[in-house]
Amino acid sequence: MKTYLWMFLCVLSTKVFAQQAGNINGKIIDGKTNRPIEYVGIILSGKTDSTKKVGVVTNKAGEFSFNAVANGDYKIRISALGYNSITKNINLSGKAVNIGTLKLEEDAIALKDVAVSGRYATATVKKDTIEFNADAYKTRPNAAVEDLLKKLPGVTVDKDGSILVQGQKVTRLTVDGKDFFGTDPKTATKNLPADAIAKVQLIDSKTLEAKATGIDDGQREKVLNLTIKEDKKNGWFGNANLAGGTTDKYGSYLSANHFNKNLQFAVLGMSNNTNDASFGYDDLSSFSGGNIGNIFAPPAGGSFSINNNNGKTTIGGSGVFDNNAIGLFTTHSGGVNYSNSWGKNNKLAISGSYFTYFSSGLGNKLSNIQDLSSGDILRTLDNTDRNSNNQAHRFNFKAEYHPDSLTDMVFRPNVILNSTTNINNRAFNANFDATGKANDGSQYYNQHNFTPSLFGEFTVLRRLANKKGSVSLRLNGTQNTFNSDWLNQSLLHQYVSGDTSVTNINQQANQENASKTYTINGNYARQLNQKWSANLAYGYTRSIVDAQQITFDYNPTTDRYETIVPSLTNTFDNHNSQQVAGLGFIYTGKDWTYNFGFNAQESLLNANVFNNVGANIGNIEKSYYNLLPRLTVNFKNKANQTIAINYRASVNLPSVTDLQPVQNNTNPLYQRIGNPDLEARKNHRLSVNFNTFSPDNNRYWNGYFLYNLSFDDTGNDITYNNGIQTVKPINVNGNYYLRAGTFFGMPSKLKGLRMNYGANFFTEHRTNFISGAKNITNRFEIGPNINWSYDIDDKFNAGIYAYVAYTKVNNTAESAIDNKYFTLNNSLNLSYEFIKDLRIEADLDHIGSAGRADGFNNNYFLLNAGINKYLMKRRVTLSLKGFDILNQNTSIDRIVNSSRIEDVRYNNITRYFYLSLNYKLTKVGANNQRSNPRNTVN
Repeated sequence: MKTYLWMFLCVLSTKVFAQQAGNINGKIIDGKTNRPIEYVGIILSGKTDSTKKVGVVTNKAGEFSFNAVANGDYKIRISALGYNSITKNINLSGKAVNIGTLKLEEDAIALKDVAVSGRYATATVKKDTIEFNADAYKTRPNAAVEDLLKKLPGVTVDKDGSILVQGQKVTRLTVDGKDFFGTDPKTATKNLPADAIAKVQLIDSKTLEAKATGIDDGQREKVLNLTIKEDKKNGWFGNANLAGGTTDKYGSYLSANHFNKNLQFAVLGMSNNTNDASFGYDDLSSFSGGNIGNIFAPPAGGSFSINNNNGKTTIGGSGVFDNNAIGLFTTHSGGVNYSNSWGKNNKLAISGSYFTYFSSGLGNKLSNIQDLSSGDILRTLDNTDRNSNNQAHRFNFKAEYHPDSLTDMVFRPNVILNSTTNINNRAFNANFDATGKANDGSQYYNQHNFTPSLFGEFTVLRRLANKKGSVSLRLNGTQNTFNSDWLNQSLLHQYVSGDTSVTNINQQANQENASKTYTINGNYARQLNQKWSANLAYGYTRSIVDAQQITFDYNPTTDRYETIVPSLTNTFDNHNSQQVAGLGFIYTGKDWTYNFGFNAQESLLNANVFNNVGANIGNIEKSYYNLLPRLTVNFKNKANQTIAINYRASVNLPSVTDLQPVQNNTNPLYQRIGNPDLEARKNHRLSVNFNTFSPDNNRYWNGYFLYNLSFDDTGNDITYNNGIQTVKPINVNGNYYLRAGTFFGMPSKLKGLRMNYGANFFTEHRTNFISGAKNITNRFEIGPNINWSYDIDDKFNAGIYAYVAYTKVNNTAESAIDNKYFTLNNSLNLSYEFIKDLRIEADLDHIGSAGRADGFNNNYFLLNAGINKYLMKRRVTLSLKGFDILNQNTSIDRIVNSSRIEDVRYNNITRYFYLSLNYKLTKVGANNQRSNPRNTVN
């Protein structure tokens, strides 16, 4: 099969050739097959003034057209990689000129040059896809896909492995159009070798209904698709690595992949004690369908938070993937991924994966906390030693069945099993700036969580005849059981007016919560005419949560925990439902697409509260009826300039966590209780994205803007009693946040040098109440960055990244807690093969901050360097490397919210040296067949 690569040589001019104009059109076909050729680049230039140029590309039928061209003499050039170019002279004198059907003949010499000398088109643009030729971007030997992505223009890879494409987060990754270990991008980018990749495709993927019917609803999902080189298929490729070093450090790693026409099979394994490996946010998002809050929020007592630190995601309070291993920890993880398809046009396709990890850690956490009290500042120093053990199992499965050309059926069940044990030993003391010492104490806290979570979805879509629309039905259900047992032994001294009071807590508690959610969605889309279409949608969701917490005091007489604590015990049954009916219209023009409509929503909440003896002590019944508008506008022209505008209004019921009126005292200094009087939150969200990209010179410019305004948002009512905070959620109005940013990138005149620049802006406005007084927190943050890379073939690679952020926090209640600080994150990496098969590498990271609490301003350099020797035709790499050679590695975070600034310092892994042996698995066969087009995702 021949590969047709078009060259996008369009140079936009800000002027038209003249006011009086005619048209030029024609058609391009393959000289051998007589089939139309899509995406052929055609340049029209003035015969006497060649600086005036305009370009177009052919459509699916091979046709092209230049409109509104002034009278005169022109030269037209038609070119496509792999074909002989054609140049024609044209005279336009007031009439349309049809140059007819032109045949492009294969250029055998050009094809040979591409195969032998390796000349590559850097990038091409195909509809909603930007496609990069991987071999045009040089990476180090044994590099992973993540290193390749960092070199692509407009692509940013965070330290945790999250991928941003022109300011938008990649939410899904596929390999040859198929899911790889679920949909988590990092699993592939961190484990697949870069030299196995042929193309990197950045796709604005349409919805299932839009792809099936051709009716563009304006909705897009950012997808990254990796295509595997043909010579890597029908064989094995990957890496196996063993490493050992000083201070008893060790590591082992295996990545083995077997791909052919339809089959994908991959094995991953890892074991180390170098603080490497944890599930990330995208694993959770993939499992929950992006609805993490509803699935993983603890249904009773305690707070719920999602934190990401150096690639490790912590879901506080739920136990689901709650990997609280801090400090020094050991990890064992691994999994398998399988996908295959059978039948004509891949009638049946199945994919599945299993992944597991075990981790244990010993850590120390030192926190310096500033809390805003009524006219005073409470400063707390908290020192915690933690012993943690975690294990998790994740199952993903997906089956696609296409009984005929008009019907698609998808079944997708997922399972997560998670178990965590954390033992904390704390010592703390707190002082007010004005009144002096408030409290001190200690705590022993031993908690074990077990959380099985199940998710299932079934979707069926039927296209109407003649591509006039579709009917789809989606059913899904989630069952999440959270079981937690803990032992809480704490001693608290409180100091008031010279007197000392002592509180001694010795309690055992159990929290058992079962939540079930069922959803049914139906959608009918219909083409009204060539440009207009409409859709009707209906959705019903039913959610049931049974939450129970029971707490026992210790009885020294019987040496048992058997006395129920009424204030810390109750049962909360919450049933809510939601119905949504929507009507929308879609207008699809040449460059613009408009999708607008509204949803009529009914939300019902019914909850009952039972005390420790089973008596009903409260009932909550609420109903909400809302008409919610929505609008999406998309623009894209032939020059690959895009604009996307999206507005949506939504109403969300309060969570069970915020509603249940039971106290949680697992933190002696921080008590939280729910509020059954909370109202539903009303949300308005507006986003704007724009992108420009020129594949002929790799220049890009893009930006984003996001504004979110909330009414009846959930804030906190905070009261203090001798340094102990009691927090109750309440409704507040006027909360908002705004994010904006812009990115610009281009190559330089110096061959191999690429330059990228960016800036991000964030501000938010939040309201809380502190001891009955209203406090408004305004936060402002701005951060520019630069990213340069320089590559000379495979011999020398260098990169520099610089980022600085300025943050300012103001509170209306008390200026003393206002804060200004800087955060810096800079890095330099070098790789140089100074002798054949001998390469030196070095990575230098600079982490800095200013304006934090004493002892929590960090300014350190992390230097990792080594030398690699390649053996056996580069299949074997022997490396001697050093980690944190300067012995400065620290881990300091700053957490800022409405009434609190917390600086946290963790113990961390420091300097060690290690010797590693890496073996590259290579192909054992070759197959030139290509995957079936049904597997593509765009």
